[in-house]
Amino acid sequence: MDARKRAVTDIVQFPPTVRLAYRYRWPLLRWLLDEHAFLREALRKAWPTAVRQELVVTERVVEIPFVLRSLDLPVGSRVLDIGSRWSVLPLYLVSLGYRTVAVDLLDILLGSAGPDLVKADLRAPPFRTDSFDAAVMVSTLEHVGIGWYDDRTDPADDQRIMGNLRTLVRPGGSLLLTVPFGRGGVGRIQRAYDDERLRTITEGWTIEEQSFFVQRGTAWRPATQEVAGREDSVESTRAVALLHLRASGRGTDQPAKARS
Repeated sequence: MDARKRAVTDIVQFPPTVRLAYRYRWPLLRWLLDEHAFLREALRKAWPTAVRQELVVTERVVEIPFVLRSLDLPVGSRVLDIGSRWSVLPLYLVSLGYRTVAVDLLDILLGSAGPDLVKADLRAPPFRTDSFDAAVMVSTLEHVGIGWYDDRTDPADDQRIMGNLRTLVRPGGSLLLTVPFGRGGVGRIQRAYDDERLRTITEGWTIEEQSFFVQRGTAWRPATQEVAGREDSVESTRAVALLHLRASGRGTDQPAKARS
């Protein structure tokens, strides 16, 4: 793993829904001040046109409520959260009474905070068929197979994971999926999904509900699929698709048995 990726995996902060960002009048100021908070604050107060502070609201502000609103399961249901290393979502799921399994390629930072932690690659999942009543994948699928969080590069890996999840989620169970949406394409860190790619990855699933949001200033606003599809979400997410998918076609629709 090269230095760039090591730097990513060493991050310990959990991505917030709302954060403060600094904008610099000249790129040199960013290079000089990004790692020196005291000097940056002093310059911002003395010369506000050179360094300004802005509120940044991330797509989590719509993604997390979508997940919590859409999960309508009995207490004790088994829920799989995918891409959990820097996520606090498993803690919400545990607090709602779900038996939560948090899985990631990398070590998960939640410690003994409640969910069962599994370090695994869902391209070759370690779980049995029909293990879960629901799965949650928030802003994760777009990073798979492009060589950022691991060295594997395969453009079909996102489809592979979606296919594997159809066997892990019981028939009738849900997958709550969020991905960057827009004109499509692949960047350094993530891919953006367009209409065609969204249809490809959801093949074999029943779409119960889908909605789209776009970033407008510091807010995220509901949008039509057509409007969201005009955004460029390759380098940073400017529009997001929220999908409630249903697994079907392999048997009964009974809840998965709780496993000790």
